[in-house]
Amino acid sequence: MRLLCIGDNSTHGDIRPCHGLAEAAVEGVVSITMSGPEGVVETLRRSQYDLVVIQQARPDTRLLRHIRNSRIPTPIMMIARASTPAEVAAALSIGADDCVNASIEPVELLARLRAIVRRAGGHDSLTLHIGRMVVDVDRRQVQIDNQPLALTPREYDVVELLTLRKNQVLSKEALLDNLYAGQEEPHGKIIDVMVCKIRKKMRDFGIKDPFTTQWGIGYRLNEQAFIPLGARMNAHSASSTPASRETSLPVTRGINVISPATKMDVL
Repeated sequence: MRLLCIGDNSTHGDIRPCHGLAEAAVEGVVSITMSGPEGVVETLRRSQYDLVVIQQARPDTRLLRHIRNSRIPTPIMMIARASTPAEVAAALSIGADDCVNASIEPVELLARLRAIVRRAGGHDSLTLHIGRMVVDVDRRQVQIDNQPLALTPREYDVVELLTLRKNQVLSKEALLDNLYAGQEEPHGKIIDVMVCKIRKKMRDFGIKDPFTTQWGIGYRLNEQAFIPLGARMNAHSASSTPASRETSLPVTRGINVISPATKMDVL
């Protein structure tokens, strides 16, 4: 996941991530970009994030309302050091996807973050079903027609990411950022190589074109390729109307911690 974490610099000038977010970053499962509240809307319009985390001493809905009034659809979680049920209810009614206490355990916080991202991508469980393909996020396994697909860890990451973002085009830069963030990134050609290898492995299962390539932009999951043959033929005979094409800006997730200003401390 790629998070934009907005710290509350009105309190002790502190914009550090809370303990749970810091632990998630150490475990290497999220990428955190720290920011103050100034210019957040422009940042969200210019760059793509999976989720916005607003950290505050108490839930203050002014920033949340400003983001939602600016028609920014990015999911938002609020983390407060203290809150009342009424404050939480107000945040949720205005547009927050979740509101939790800063003392929340890292394992629960991560689960909540993942659930929000899954729901935003149109998935309601840790098992992602795309026609003949099943992606088990918890076990990091991919099956086609109930048969395991042998993938390297990096190849699995590519399949999971494209599946989670099935309606979006992901650039090579976005994929690199997710796979190698926090490490020395290889040349962008490595993504082409991995996609090529995954395609070859899926062809053994009769999946001819699992990903579509949009030249100059990136890759996108081709859901039509995973439809069972019988269902595909029935759909084709029932209607000859061409399928509509969708376009989207790339959204990325990553595993590094980014702090543009100073070295990030843990609360």
